[in-house]
Amino acid sequence: MVTAQNKASLKKESVSVQERINIIRRASWIGIIINFILSTLKISAGFLFYSFALIGDGIDSLTDVVTSGVTLVTANISSRPPDNEHPYGHGRAETIATKLLSFIIFFAGAQLAFSSIKKIINPEVAELPESPVFIVIAVSIAGKIFLSILKKRAGIKINSPMLIADAKNMRNDVLISVSVLVGLVFTVVLEIPVLDSITALLVSVWILKTALTIFMETSRELMDGVDNPEMYKLVFKVVKSVPGAGNPHKTRIRKLNNIFIIDMDIEVAGNLTVKEGHNIAMKVENAIREEIVEIYDINVHVEPTGNYEKRENFGLNENLIDNKE
Repeated sequence: MVTAQNKASLKKESVSVQERINIIRRASWIGIIINFILSTLKISAGFLFYSFALIGDGIDSLTDVVTSGVTLVTANISSRPPDNEHPYGHGRAETIATKLLSFIIFFAGAQLAFSSIKKIINPEVAELPESPVFIVIAVSIAGKIFLSILKKRAGIKINSPMLIADAKNMRNDVLISVSVLVGLVFTVVLEIPVLDSITALLVSVWILKTALTIFMETSRELMDGVDNPEMYKLVFKVVKSVPGAGNPHKTRIRKLNNIFIIDMDIEVAGNLTVKEGHNIAMKVENAIREEIVEIYDINVHVEPTGNYEKRENFGLNENLIDNKE
């Protein structure tokens, strides 16, 4: 059943290609500038107050400058028009960049997990840093929260998995910083140092789960899958609403970044002229475009009613969708 929520998500407000690229560029530049400032602040404070943890956190923020740079470069690549080597355009550059971000997030989580396990096996005595270090960490947390919210909102607005993944990367940095503060409380104030490592280990598991989720989502798109199977039901429903069109089959929907490509066969009366059959196909295409805003292309092949071909063993029809439930 096509729910109102799923249908609404398919009909959300369209954003022009240029506006979409501008939003990605703006979010990327803001990320580069803020992360560079935070990195400089943390590394400087780390050397000034002899805090190696703060220096390491500052170096981590430098990698966030790189990830924002990746999204900026990717925006320029994905905006390129189709060419001889890429007839579908360059939209999946975002998908590849998102997968790269999943590896970066996974590496951060794995590194945290490794260091946490190492501390559990060989606990170290922690010292309470000077108060300015806490101020720097608090400023870093505030900056990362701002970037996370900014990039998440921008990503949702333009349906950009790449920006949403980078927002999760910023959120994970917040979790790491908070876990450091919580660990200091457990170690110095409560004198329970093992809880520091356990807290960090739990955070690392959450980060690894986030990375795996992003990896799987991008893999689905690269394998020409869609994350909303309700789209097929909606397409079949639209076809049946068009007079003269029937039996939608051999239907394939592919996601290309934030837009969709739909290929399908429909049946019409066999005694119609080519022009009449074409007109029905165009009505089907227009009806689908009215229901699903983010469409790159639709190919509708017309067949006479009752036509059967043995090789039509790919794509989906209404029966296959029903059997999946």
